[in-house]
Amino acid sequence: MYKIADIQEYRKDSGIKSSPSAWVNEVANVLESRYHDDEAIQQLLMLATQVTGLSNISIAVPDSPSRFKAQYCSTGISNGVYSFAVQHALCRQFESREWLTIGDNSERPEHFDPQLESLSGSMRCLLVPLTIRQSVMAVMVVDLRGHDAGTLDLAEIRFIGAQIATILATQVVPNFKTLYARPYQRVQENELDDIHAAIDKCNGNKTMAAKVLGLTPRQLRYRLSKLSEEAAEA
Repeated sequence: MYKIADIQEYRKDSGIKSSPSAWVNEVANVLESRYHDDEAIQQLLMLATQVTGLSNISIAVPDSPSRFKAQYCSTGISNGVYSFAVQHALCRQFESREWLTIGDNSERPEHFDPQLESLSGSMRCLLVPLTIRQSVMAVMVVDLRGHDAGTLDLAEIRFIGAQIATILATQVVPNFKTLYARPYQRVQENELDDIHAAIDKCNGNKTMAAKVLGLTPRQLRYRLSKLSEEAAEA
């Protein structure tokens, strides 16, 4: 057998220690000191603008089954309205979970692979899905107008977006009991409050609430019906 010391000689320490960027520490500070979720999301959006040099980044959340609102925005506007092109892209994105771009002088969203492609100067909007357990919680809408899109670090956008998605998830299911449970768990008596809370947070969109809870729409309907009947009998 090889001696451990001999094996370790092949993994010499280069002496170069990588330290996290200042903005990563800022993200950690926001999450550690988080008290009000809305305020924390707004702080992360402002941090995203500082890191990227962009000025207009918003978070689109469902307002109805086919309509979305800019509930959070780095410009300070709340519950803003998106253009038809963006609304159409958001409807597609909540189903496909893909990254999308909208080019200058175009109303048609195009698929974008952040691993294989680079943004170009002809892009005016980037839409980044914020996902938890392969379910889209919201979409980060990045306004690229007036900026060199090719210099944008997509990893930074993706990292900050992931933190926002986590905050949004805990808003819907604060104790994570249902969010991280198995999809085919047995119906529990105390699930009804979590289901109603998820539906309320998703503005009545039961399909989105089911995704957040790790259920299929059919499972959610069954649980809702069964638990409502049991509550009525009790």
